[in-house]
Amino acid sequence: MKKIAIAATALALVASSLSVAPAIAAGVPAAKATVSTPCTKVNEVAKGRGADGSDLKCLVAKVGGYAGSKVWSYPTTPVVSALEFTIPASAGGGFDSFGRAAGAALKAEGLLASEPTFNYVPGAGNNPGLIYFLNNYRAKAGKIMVTGFAQFGGVYTTKSKSKVADTEGVARLMAEYEVFVVKADSPYKTMQDLVADIKSKPKSVVIAGGTAGGVDTYTVASVYDAVGAGAKNMNYVGFSGGGKVSAALLSDAKYSFGVSGWGEFQSFVESGKMRVLGISSPKRIAGISAPTFTEAGVKVVTQNWRGLVLPPNTSAKGYALVLRALDTMRASKSWKQSMTDNKWQDNYIYGNQFKEFIKIEQNRISNLFAELGL
Repeated sequence: MKKIAIAATALALVASSLSVAPAIAAGVPAAKATVSTPCTKVNEVAKGRGADGSDLKCLVAKVGGYAGSKVWSYPTTPVVSALEFTIPASAGGGFDSFGRAAGAALKAEGLLASEPTFNYVPGAGNNPGLIYFLNNYRAKAGKIMVTGFAQFGGVYTTKSKSKVADTEGVARLMAEYEVFVVKADSPYKTMQDLVADIKSKPKSVVIAGGTAGGVDTYTVASVYDAVGAGAKNMNYVGFSGGGKVSAALLSDAKYSFGVSGWGEFQSFVESGKMRVLGISSPKRIAGISAPTFTEAGVKVVTQNWRGLVLPPNTSAKGYALVLRALDTMRASKSWKQSMTDNKWQDNYIYGNQFKEFIKIEQNRISNLFAELGL
Protein backbone atom coordinates (compact mmCIF):
# COMPACT_ATOMS: atom_id res chain seq x y z
CA MET A 1 0.00 0.00 0.00
CA LYS A 2 2.90 2.36 0.76
CA LYS A 3 4.29 1.99 -2.76
CA ILE A 4 0.90 2.54 -4.37
CA ALA A 5 0.44 5.69 -2.28
CA ILE A 6 3.86 6.97 -3.35
CA ALA A 7 3.07 6.26 -7.01
CA ALA A 8 -0.30 8.01 -6.69
CA THR A 9 1.38 11.06 -5.15
CA ALA A 10 3.86 11.17 -8.02
CA LEU A 11 1.11 10.99 -10.60
CA ALA A 12 -0.69 13.85 -8.89
CA LEU A 13 2.48 15.92 -9.19
CA VAL A 14 2.74 15.14 -12.90
CA ALA A 15 -0.92 15.92 -13.47
CA SER A 16 -0.61 19.23 -11.62
CA SER A 17 2.21 20.29 -13.94
CA LEU A 18 0.18 19.81 -17.11
CA SER A 19 -1.05 22.86 -18.97
CA VAL A 20 -3.99 23.04 -21.33
CA ALA A 21 -3.83 24.93 -24.58
CA PRO A 22 -6.26 27.85 -24.66
CA ALA A 23 -9.19 27.66 -27.04
CA ILE A 24 -8.71 29.91 -30.05
CA ALA A 25 -11.34 32.65 -30.16
CA ALA A 26 -11.71 35.76 -32.31
CA GLY A 27 -9.68 38.75 -31.19
CA VAL A 28 -7.69 37.63 -28.14
CA PRO A 29 -6.82 40.82 -26.23
CA ALA A 30 -3.19 41.89 -25.87
CA ALA A 31 -3.18 41.17 -22.14
CA LYS A 32 -3.97 37.51 -22.82
CA ALA A 33 -2.13 37.09 -26.12
CA THR A 34 -0.15 33.96 -26.91
CA VAL A 35 1.58 33.29 -30.17
CA SER A 36 -0.68 32.41 -33.14
CA THR A 37 -3.93 33.26 -31.38
CA PRO A 38 -6.15 35.64 -33.40
CA CYS A 39 -5.92 39.40 -33.05
CA THR A 40 -7.90 42.27 -34.55
CA LYS A 41 -5.73 45.41 -34.84
CA VAL A 42 -2.64 45.06 -37.04
CA ASN A 43 0.57 46.33 -35.39
CA GLU A 44 -0.96 46.35 -31.91
CA VAL A 45 1.66 45.23 -29.35
CA ALA A 46 1.20 42.67 -26.58
CA LYS A 47 3.86 43.63 -24.06
CA GLY A 48 5.95 40.78 -22.69
CA ARG A 49 3.65 38.03 -23.97
CA GLY A 50 6.32 36.08 -25.86
CA ALA A 51 7.69 32.86 -24.37
CA ASP A 52 11.01 34.59 -23.72
CA GLY A 53 9.39 37.68 -22.22
CA SER A 54 9.60 39.68 -25.45
CA ASP A 55 6.66 41.44 -27.08
CA LEU A 56 4.19 39.94 -29.52
CA LYS A 57 2.65 41.93 -32.34
CA CYS A 58 -0.61 41.61 -34.24
CA LEU A 59 0.43 40.77 -37.81
CA VAL A 60 -0.96 39.08 -40.89
CA ALA A 61 0.88 35.75 -41.04
CA LYS A 62 2.87 35.27 -44.24
CA VAL A 63 3.86 31.61 -43.86
CA GLY A 64 2.59 28.43 -42.25
CA GLY A 65 -0.89 27.21 -41.53
CA TYR A 66 -2.17 30.64 -40.45
CA ALA A 67 -0.92 32.47 -43.57
CA GLY A 68 -3.30 35.32 -44.42
CA SER A 69 -4.80 35.47 -40.93
CA LYS A 70 -4.26 38.16 -38.29
CA VAL A 71 -2.52 36.47 -35.38
CA TRP A 72 -0.30 37.42 -32.48
CA SER A 73 3.27 36.88 -33.69
CA TYR A 74 6.87 37.58 -32.87
CA PRO A 75 7.79 40.81 -34.75
CA THR A 76 10.39 38.85 -36.71
CA THR A 77 9.59 35.24 -37.66
CA PRO A 78 11.98 33.06 -35.60
CA VAL A 79 13.63 31.04 -38.36
CA VAL A 80 16.37 28.57 -37.34
CA SER A 81 18.87 28.07 -40.18
CA ALA A 82 19.67 24.40 -39.47
CA LEU A 83 18.81 21.88 -36.77
CA GLU A 84 20.20 18.44 -35.98
CA PHE A 85 18.14 16.36 -33.58
CA THR A 86 20.05 14.00 -31.31
CA ILE A 87 17.79 11.00 -30.71
CA PRO A 88 19.16 9.13 -27.66
CA ALA A 89 17.60 5.86 -28.85
CA SER A 90 17.25 3.68 -31.94
CA ALA A 91 15.17 4.69 -34.96
CA GLY A 92 11.49 3.86 -34.88
CA GLY A 93 10.75 4.54 -31.22
CA GLY A 94 8.92 7.24 -29.33
CA PHE A 95 11.89 9.60 -29.08
CA ASP A 96 12.36 9.28 -32.84
CA SER A 97 8.70 9.85 -33.76
CA PHE A 98 8.51 12.88 -31.47
CA GLY A 99 11.71 14.40 -32.86
CA ARG A 100 10.64 13.82 -36.44
CA ALA A 101 7.21 15.33 -35.79
CA ALA A 102 8.82 18.43 -34.30
CA GLY A 103 11.29 18.73 -37.18
CA ALA A 104 8.54 18.33 -39.77
CA ALA A 105 6.32 20.94 -38.10
CA LEU A 106 9.15 23.45 -37.85
CA LYS A 107 9.90 23.02 -41.55
CA ALA A 108 6.24 23.10 -42.62
CA GLU A 109 5.60 26.32 -40.70
CA GLY A 110 8.60 28.16 -42.17
CA LEU A 111 10.51 28.11 -38.88
CA LEU A 112 13.39 25.95 -40.12
CA ALA A 113 15.28 27.04 -43.23
CA SER A 114 16.67 23.61 -44.13
CA GLU A 115 15.58 20.00 -43.74
CA PRO A 116 16.05 18.72 -40.18
CA THR A 117 18.66 16.00 -39.66
CA PHE A 118 18.69 13.20 -37.09
CA ASN A 119 21.57 11.61 -35.22
CA TYR A 120 20.79 8.35 -33.41
CA VAL A 121 22.81 7.47 -30.30
CA PRO A 122 21.14 4.42 -28.71
CA GLY A 123 22.24 2.71 -25.54
CA ALA A 124 21.33 1.76 -21.99
CA GLY A 125 18.93 4.16 -20.32
CA ASN A 126 19.19 6.66 -23.20
CA ASN A 127 22.33 7.67 -21.34
CA PRO A 128 24.96 7.35 -24.14
CA GLY A 129 22.98 9.89 -26.16
CA LEU A 130 22.97 12.32 -23.24
CA ILE A 131 26.72 11.90 -22.69
CA TYR A 132 27.38 12.34 -26.42
CA PHE A 133 25.27 15.49 -26.56
CA LEU A 134 26.97 17.02 -23.51
CA ASN A 135 30.51 16.14 -24.60
CA ASN A 136 30.32 17.03 -28.28
CA TYR A 137 27.91 19.92 -28.67
CA ARG A 138 28.69 22.30 -25.82
CA ALA A 139 27.93 25.90 -26.93
CA LYS A 140 27.20 24.76 -30.50
CA ALA A 141 24.26 26.22 -32.41
CA GLY A 142 21.94 24.10 -34.55
CA LYS A 143 21.93 21.13 -32.14
CA ILE A 144 18.95 19.93 -30.11
CA MET A 145 18.15 16.72 -28.21
CA VAL A 146 14.93 14.89 -27.47
CA THR A 147 14.49 14.02 -23.81
CA GLY A 148 11.75 12.55 -21.66
CA PHE A 149 10.82 10.34 -18.74
CA ALA A 150 12.86 7.42 -20.08
CA GLN A 151 16.10 9.37 -20.04
CA PHE A 152 15.57 10.48 -16.44
CA GLY A 153 14.93 6.91 -15.39
CA GLY A 154 17.99 5.88 -17.37
CA VAL A 155 20.17 8.29 -15.43
CA TYR A 156 19.03 6.52 -12.26
CA THR A 157 19.33 2.92 -13.47
CA THR A 158 22.76 3.43 -15.08
CA LYS A 159 23.96 5.49 -12.11
CA SER A 160 25.17 8.10 -14.55
CA LYS A 161 27.06 11.19 -13.46
CA SER A 162 25.62 13.08 -16.43
CA LYS A 163 22.27 14.74 -15.82
CA VAL A 164 19.62 16.16 -18.13
CA ALA A 165 19.83 19.28 -15.95
CA ASP A 166 23.32 19.82 -17.43
CA THR A 167 21.62 20.76 -20.73
CA GLU A 168 19.61 23.91 -21.48
CA GLY A 169 15.95 22.89 -21.30
CA VAL A 170 13.74 24.65 -23.85
CA ALA A 171 10.25 23.12 -23.81
CA ARG A 172 8.16 20.14 -22.75
CA LEU A 173 5.66 19.61 -25.56
CA MET A 174 3.61 16.45 -25.20
CA ALA A 175 2.39 13.65 -23.00
CA GLU A 176 1.05 10.22 -23.82
CA TYR A 177 -0.25 7.23 -21.96
CA GLU A 178 1.10 3.70 -21.92
CA VAL A 179 -0.58 0.72 -23.56
CA PHE A 180 -0.17 -3.03 -23.03
CA VAL A 181 -0.39 -4.95 -26.30
CA VAL A 182 -0.21 -8.60 -27.35
CA LYS A 183 0.09 -10.40 -30.67
CA ALA A 184 -3.20 -11.00 -32.43
CA ASP A 185 -3.06 -14.73 -31.66
CA SER A 186 -2.17 -14.28 -27.96
CA PRO A 187 -4.17 -16.31 -25.45
CA TYR A 188 -4.63 -13.09 -23.47
CA LYS A 189 -7.92 -11.62 -24.65
CA THR A 190 -8.36 -9.08 -21.86
CA MET A 191 -6.31 -7.20 -19.28
CA GLN A 192 -7.91 -9.40 -16.64
CA ASP A 193 -6.51 -12.51 -18.38
CA LEU A 194 -3.02 -11.06 -18.24
CA VAL A 195 -3.34 -9.93 -14.64
CA ALA A 196 -4.40 -13.44 -13.61
CA ASP A 197 -1.06 -14.82 -14.84
CA ILE A 198 0.89 -11.91 -13.37
CA LYS A 199 -0.60 -12.78 -9.97
CA SER A 200 -0.17 -16.55 -10.20
CA LYS A 201 3.19 -16.83 -11.99
CA PRO A 202 4.74 -13.34 -12.29
CA LYS A 203 8.20 -14.41 -13.42
CA SER A 204 6.84 -16.53 -16.27
CA VAL A 205 5.26 -13.46 -17.88
CA VAL A 206 7.98 -12.01 -20.13
CA ILE A 207 7.60 -8.31 -20.99
CA ALA A 208 9.06 -6.45 -23.97
CA GLY A 209 9.45 -2.75 -23.21
CA GLY A 210 11.61 0.29 -23.72
CA THR A 211 14.96 0.91 -22.11
CA ALA A 212 15.11 -0.13 -18.46
CA GLY A 213 14.40 2.84 -16.24
CA GLY A 214 11.87 4.50 -18.51
CA VAL A 215 8.15 4.98 -18.11
CA ASP A 216 7.58 1.50 -19.60
CA THR A 217 9.50 -0.05 -16.72
CA TYR A 218 7.78 2.18 -14.21
CA THR A 219 4.32 1.39 -15.57
CA VAL A 220 4.83 -2.38 -15.46
CA ALA A 221 6.37 -2.12 -11.98
CA SER A 222 3.38 -0.12 -10.80
CA VAL A 223 0.96 -2.73 -12.19
CA TYR A 224 2.85 -5.59 -10.52
CA ASP A 225 2.89 -3.64 -7.27
CA ALA A 226 -0.82 -2.77 -7.52
CA VAL A 227 -1.94 -6.39 -8.04
CA GLY A 228 0.31 -7.74 -5.30
CA ALA A 229 2.83 -9.50 -7.55
CA GLY A 230 5.78 -7.32 -6.47
CA ALA A 231 7.82 -5.13 -8.81
CA LYS A 232 10.96 -7.19 -8.14
CA ASN A 233 9.27 -10.24 -9.72
CA MET A 234 8.78 -8.79 -13.18
CA ASN A 235 10.65 -10.46 -16.03
CA TYR A 236 11.27 -7.28 -18.02
CA VAL A 237 13.44 -7.08 -21.15
CA GLY A 238 14.34 -3.55 -22.23
CA PHE A 239 15.00 -2.45 -25.81
CA SER A 240 16.44 0.84 -27.06
CA GLY A 241 13.43 2.05 -28.99
CA GLY A 242 9.83 1.12 -29.65
CA GLY A 243 10.65 -0.29 -33.06
CA LYS A 244 12.72 -3.02 -31.43
CA VAL A 245 9.98 -3.68 -28.87
CA SER A 246 7.47 -4.30 -31.66
CA ALA A 247 9.91 -6.48 -33.59
CA ALA A 248 10.64 -8.60 -30.53
CA LEU A 249 6.99 -9.07 -29.63
CA LEU A 250 6.01 -10.07 -33.16
CA SER A 251 8.96 -12.37 -33.86
CA ASP A 252 9.69 -14.11 -30.56
CA ALA A 253 7.01 -16.23 -28.88
CA LYS A 254 8.66 -15.91 -25.46
CA TYR A 255 7.30 -12.40 -24.98
CA SER A 256 3.91 -12.33 -23.27
CA PHE A 257 3.11 -8.70 -23.94
CA GLY A 258 4.63 -5.39 -24.96
CA VAL A 259 4.45 -2.00 -23.28
CA SER A 260 5.00 1.44 -24.81
CA GLY A 261 3.19 4.54 -25.97
CA TRP A 262 0.32 4.17 -28.44
CA GLY A 263 2.25 5.71 -31.30
CA GLU A 264 4.79 2.91 -31.30
CA PHE A 265 2.15 0.18 -31.69
CA GLN A 266 -0.56 2.01 -33.63
CA SER A 267 0.27 0.71 -37.11
CA PHE A 268 0.46 -2.89 -35.87
CA VAL A 269 -2.84 -2.64 -34.02
CA GLU A 270 -4.56 -1.04 -37.01
CA SER A 271 -3.18 -3.74 -39.34
CA GLY A 272 -4.47 -6.48 -37.04
CA LYS A 273 -1.06 -7.81 -36.01
CA MET A 274 -1.47 -6.68 -32.39
CA ARG A 275 -4.30 -6.15 -29.94
CA VAL A 276 -4.49 -3.60 -27.10
CA LEU A 277 -5.38 -4.93 -23.67
CA GLY A 278 -5.41 -1.67 -21.72
CA ILE A 279 -4.21 1.92 -21.46
CA SER A 280 -2.76 3.76 -18.45
CA SER A 281 -4.92 6.87 -18.86
CA PRO A 282 -7.41 8.10 -16.24
CA LYS A 283 -10.19 7.86 -18.83
CA ARG A 284 -10.55 6.35 -22.29
CA ILE A 285 -8.77 8.08 -25.17
CA ALA A 286 -10.73 8.80 -28.34
CA GLY A 287 -9.42 6.72 -31.24
CA ILE A 288 -7.86 4.03 -29.03
CA SER A 289 -10.19 1.09 -28.53
CA ALA A 290 -9.02 -0.06 -25.12
CA PRO A 291 -10.23 0.05 -21.52
CA THR A 292 -8.20 1.88 -18.92
CA PHE A 293 -6.18 -0.16 -16.44
CA THR A 294 -8.52 1.16 -13.75
CA GLU A 295 -11.56 -0.18 -15.62
CA ALA A 296 -9.85 -3.56 -15.67
CA GLY A 297 -9.43 -3.45 -11.89
CA VAL A 298 -5.81 -2.26 -11.78
CA LYS A 299 -5.60 1.11 -10.03
CA VAL A 300 -2.64 2.49 -11.97
CA VAL A 301 -2.39 5.70 -14.01
CA THR A 302 0.93 6.66 -15.58
CA GLN A 303 1.94 9.22 -18.15
CA ASN A 304 4.97 9.71 -20.38
CA TRP A 305 6.26 13.06 -21.61
CA ARG A 306 8.86 14.39 -24.05
CA GLY A 307 10.62 17.67 -24.61
CA LEU A 308 13.62 19.32 -26.23
CA VAL A 309 16.89 20.61 -24.78
CA LEU A 310 19.84 22.58 -26.15
CA PRO A 311 23.56 22.08 -25.44
CA PRO A 312 25.11 23.57 -22.31
CA ASN A 313 26.52 27.08 -22.77
CA THR A 314 24.12 27.88 -25.61
CA SER A 315 24.19 31.64 -26.18
CA ALA A 316 21.29 33.70 -24.86
CA LYS A 317 20.52 34.83 -28.41
CA GLY A 318 20.53 31.27 -29.75
CA TYR A 319 18.37 30.02 -26.89
CA ALA A 320 15.79 32.79 -27.42
CA LEU A 321 15.59 32.04 -31.16
CA VAL A 322 14.90 28.33 -30.64
CA LEU A 323 12.44 29.03 -27.81
CA ARG A 324 10.48 31.43 -30.02
CA ALA A 325 10.52 28.95 -32.91
CA LEU A 326 9.23 26.11 -30.71
CA ASP A 327 6.63 28.38 -29.14
CA THR A 328 5.35 29.23 -32.62
CA MET A 329 5.55 25.61 -33.76
CA ARG A 330 3.60 24.36 -30.74
CA ALA A 331 0.68 26.65 -31.67
CA SER A 332 0.81 25.73 -35.36
CA LYS A 333 -1.69 23.70 -37.35
CA SER A 334 1.07 21.26 -38.35
CA TRP A 335 1.93 20.43 -34.74
CA LYS A 336 -1.69 20.21 -33.67
CA GLN A 337 -2.29 17.69 -36.46
CA SER A 338 0.65 15.60 -35.22
CA MET A 339 -0.77 15.73 -31.72
CA THR A 340 -4.12 14.49 -33.00
CA ASP A 341 -2.64 11.79 -35.25
CA ASN A 342 -0.45 10.38 -32.47
CA LYS A 343 -3.07 10.71 -29.71
CA TRP A 344 -0.66 12.93 -27.77
CA GLN A 345 -1.81 15.27 -25.02
CA ASP A 346 -0.63 18.86 -24.61
CA ASN A 347 1.49 19.55 -21.50
CA TYR A 348 3.44 22.59 -22.66
CA ILE A 349 5.87 24.34 -20.35
CA TYR A 350 8.93 26.26 -21.49
CA GLY A 351 11.99 28.26 -20.54
CA ASN A 352 12.82 28.58 -16.85
CA GLN A 353 9.70 26.66 -15.84
CA PHE A 354 10.86 23.67 -17.89
CA LYS A 355 14.40 23.96 -16.51
CA GLU A 356 13.02 23.82 -12.98
CA PHE A 357 10.77 20.90 -13.92
CA ILE A 358 13.85 19.00 -15.16
CA LYS A 359 15.56 19.35 -11.78
CA ILE A 360 12.45 18.28 -9.86
CA GLU A 361 11.69 15.41 -12.24
CA GLN A 362 15.16 13.90 -11.87
CA ASN A 363 14.83 13.75 -8.10
CA ARG A 364 11.21 12.57 -8.26
CA ILE A 365 11.90 9.67 -10.59
CA SER A 366 15.01 8.58 -8.71
CA ASN A 367 13.07 8.50 -5.43
CA LEU A 368 10.16 6.64 -7.01
CA PHE A 369 12.34 3.97 -8.58
CA ALA A 370 14.18 3.47 -5.30
CA GLU A 371 10.84 3.01 -3.49
CA LEU A 372 9.69 0.48 -6.10
CA GLY A 373 12.93 -1.46 -5.70
CA LEU A 374 14.12 -0.86 -9.26
